[in-house]
Amino acid sequence: MFKKMFAVLVIALLLSGTVLAFSYWDNLQQQQAEELNIGNGVTLELAAVAVAPVGKVLVPTGVVMKANDVASIVLTYNVKLDEAALTALDLDVIASNIEIGGLTDNAALVNIDISLAASTVNASNVLVTVTVTLTEPATVLIYDAIKNQPITFDLTFTASIA
Repeated sequence: MFKKMFAVLVIALLLSGTVLAFSYWDNLQQQQAEELNIGNGVTLELAAVAVAPVGKVLVPTGVVMKANDVASIVLTYNVKLDEAALTALDLDVIASNIEIGGLTDNAALVNIDISLAASTVNASNVLVTVTVTLTEPATVLIYDAIKNQPITFDLTFTASIA
């Protein structure tokens, strides 16, 4: 009897561990519009992926656009503190580790513009808009190498007292 109860307990622990691991992993996967809760003095780093919509192609700024071309990819995030603070905290967002198709060779062609609806954050949402564009490469060969490749980068959100 003891062995059966022990076996059931072990199985229950394994299943709950699997569920917890999956829920943690699931929270790491970010979509193109997210709500983030951060705490005072906390830095949250998030892996972002900019991909053109299905059937569309991200083209460099200033080129002649065709029917299925887009000049930018826009990612939005709603950021707020996990608990209200007595005074609003300064919000800072920085992009780093830019790659195109998993390579840093042409990362200098990627332009990331980060716009904050407010420079401070508290218990209510602050809209953070990240706009990704491309600079025109020097050659067609470079453009062909980066065309339709996912652009990945890290976003670091920091809320702190000035």
